[in-house]
This record gives sequence, structure tokens and C-alpha cells, in this order.
Amino acid sequence: MTTPDSYHVLRKSDSGGLILAADFAATGRTTATFHDLVDLLEADHTIWETAPLPYGTEPGKTGTDQVDRWERDVRDSGLPVHAVIGFCGGGVYAAALTERVAAWQDAPRLILLDPGIVKRTMLVEHVEGLLRRLGGTFTPQLLAEATAALRTADETAADPLQLAANLAAWCNDVIVPGLRRAFHSAQASTDFVQLIVGYLHWLGGAATLDPRARWRTATALNSASLNFGLHLASPEERPTLVGSATYYDVQHGDLMRTPEIGQAVDALLA
Repeated sequence: MTTPDSYHVLRKSDSGGLILAADFAATGRTTATFHDLVDLLEADHTIWETAPLPYGTEPGKTGTDQVDRWERDVRDSGLPVHAVIGFCGGGVYAAALTERVAAWQDAPRLILLDPGIVKRTMLVEHVEGLLRRLGGTFTPQLLAEATAALRTADETAADPLQLAANLAAWCNDVIVPGLRRAFHSAQASTDFVQLIVGYLHWLGGAATLDPRARWRTATALNSASLNFGLHLASPEERPTLVGSATYYDVQHGDLMRTPEIGQAVDALLA
């Protein structure tokens, strides 16, 4: 089997079936990843996880552009897609991938884990969190200047893609020096911000897509964390946002490392 350019191969199988997993793949995060979930699964299928765009190629790429890239590798593989699984904001891309695959085969099963519609405000909230974490490295004047620059980056962006680009520049101007003041090396500071920049462009692309039509066919497994997944949907929209939903007494960060969730996903894949 040819190794895909735009995916990480999490499991290889001779069964002939393919499962696609959509998430922003990043090492070092505390939130459980698809690597954790795959370790729990018994399903005998090849499993690919979407890889983010290479650093430096992200600016201007819409959500559609990113899905185009992933679709090409799936088509070239010639493998039938058995299911698509999306985690958190990856559920938006999972819906788009399911839609694409359904154009040439029976629609694969769509499984959503803590699915959330990606909104423009999430990009700003993410970098605000970084600023709070590094707040102790800023003098009052520097903090005021960084906050004002962040506000300008938000207000001057006409759309999520421009916002991602503005925030990427802000991170290089503000977060890199903050990390250096916190005694991180120049390389570590740059590497971290490159990861954040990739995530911002991934979020910005997702914010240009509307997954609702395809989500109505999906099965959702939702955590107990009130700041994630279906909990964020309005009470009016929540009952019809997905085809069916089950709620689990587990926190968002542990969702994909919880055996009960692995069992539930295996049951859906069977």
C-alpha cells in the first residue's frame, strides 16, 4: 500500500477497508488523540488520520482546499472507506470527507466525538488563552500593547482565513518573545508557534465549512465537559444537530482514551 502524503497511518490491515480519522494531529498535547483511541479498537481496518498542511503552505487555504488534499489520497488508494470519525472541530472536516467519499461509493458511517461547529471566535479565544498563560512574562505596558494588537488583528479581518493570518503574525510578534522571556530556547519557541499557526489555519478553514447537513446522518458520542461538543449547541438546535447522540460521564480530554468509548466506536464500526 502506498503511504499517503496527507495522512498519518495509525493502523495497517489487509481487510481492504479504510477508516478516516479527522483531527488536528499534534504531539505533546494532554488531550487524548486518535493514537489512544486506535489502541482501544479491535476493528480490523486500515486507519488514516488527517495530517495538517505543511508549515508555510497554510495561508489562504480554505476548508475546501484542505479537504481536496485529503480526498486525493483516498481516491488514489482505491480502498473503500468504511467510516469517518471526527473529534471536536475535526467533526467539521469529517462531514466534508464523508460527503466527498459518498460521491463515488456508498456513504461511509460518520461518527462524531464531542462535535462542535467551528466559529471565528474560537481562533481569538485560543490565542487569548496563550496570552493568559504567558501573562507573567509581560510588563503591564507590554501586556496592554499585546492586547491592543490582538484586538486590531481581530477587527481588521474580513473572514476566518484573514483572521488566521492576522493571528499567526500576532503570535510571531507576541508569543515567541513571551516564550523566550519564559526561558524557552529560540528553537522551541519557534517550533511551538509554528504548531499554533498551523492550528489557527486549520480552525480558520473549518470555520468556512457548514457540516450540519451531513451531521444529521451521524452518530455522536459526547463527553460530560460543558465547554465542548453538543453542550455548546443551542437548546433549540441540539436535538436535531446529529442523527443520534449518547452522553458519557467522562471529560473531553479523556474521551479518546476511555475504554467505554473504544467499545462504543467498535460497536458502530462492526
